[in-house]
Amino acid sequence: MLNTYLLFLFSGFLVIMAGTKLSKYGDIIAENTTLGHSIVGGILIAAATSLPEFVTSISSALIDAPNIAIGNVYGSNTFNLMILALVDILYPHGRFLIKVKVNHILAGMFGIILSALGAMAILIVQVIGFDLVFGWVSINSLLIFAIYILGSILVVRYENKMQQEYKGSERELKGGEKELPKKAKKNKEEENKKGNLKSAIIGFSLASVVIIWAGINLSYTGDIIALQTGLGHTFVGTLMIAATTSLPELVASVTAIKIGAYDMAVGSVLGSNIFNMLIITVTDMVYYKGSIFSVIDMNHTITAMAGIVLSTIAVIGLFYRSKRTILSIGWDSLFILMFYLITVFLIYIS
Repeated sequence: MLNTYLLFLFSGFLVIMAGTKLSKYGDIIAENTTLGHSIVGGILIAAATSLPEFVTSISSALIDAPNIAIGNVYGSNTFNLMILALVDILYPHGRFLIKVKVNHILAGMFGIILSALGAMAILIVQVIGFDLVFGWVSINSLLIFAIYILGSILVVRYENKMQQEYKGSERELKGGEKELPKKAKKNKEEENKKGNLKSAIIGFSLASVVIIWAGINLSYTGDIIALQTGLGHTFVGTLMIAATTSLPELVASVTAIKIGAYDMAVGSVLGSNIFNMLIITVTDMVYYKGSIFSVIDMNHTITAMAGIVLSTIAVIGLFYRSKRTILSIGWDSLFILMFYLITVFLIYIS
């Protein structure tokens, strides 16, 4: 039993260390490519920091623990949104959310849509008993996948569009003039840029591998802890494992804020919530015993609906961009933190 807890804690430690590196390497990739912090945060870092959830949920489905798999997804989504509140509290220079682009609202809205689809799927299958399947995969999983692809394409296109408009405005302000550096200096800068980018890509990949290995360990040790403590798969998957697998998002966001990459911090959180919903589709595919929606606990709808409420609060905060604070904390961050704690209590007593 002691070894199980030690392995669980060690895996969590590795996740923290790898998550820190992801932000640093992601910042280098953003600076040395045309991708920008929003896309790097919303796509690359979001996918990388969601690897623990991805691996953990799939591993849980394979060992016949579907409630850990789904609880991990929705629990991670709610914890990720709580990260925005925590970072806002830790940020010493006022509300950092007013410094990020409004582009993140689009990602937040797609996260809400996907969470709502997942919650409706659970209710329709569990309450009404209707579930159209292809083989053993639910039509609901395929719909989530389709919306995920559409959302990802639109988010990237919108970000590219906003970047082009920003660059156009910047050129107009400068009068279209650019200083031409000396050829030797320019070549040296290009070589340094390629070297830093190559090292960052290698480091990013290695950190992702570490996160995958740690995620597998979290799945198996979490399943053992759930059985031995009697807490149950739903509670352990939604709270303990979800919080642990969301540590990369927390560490990556805090690290991004420290280096001034505010858009990368918010993009990684909201992007992770979109990517996490794709995990439901993959989990349903590997759970060959049938549609995963037919065997999971109804309590997951509590977490799913909580995630929708938290996402809505975050989107309103990004749109309204109020500078007012309550005890030096943004009103939206305070509501997110309070509602998250209420959700934890509801899951515990359910």
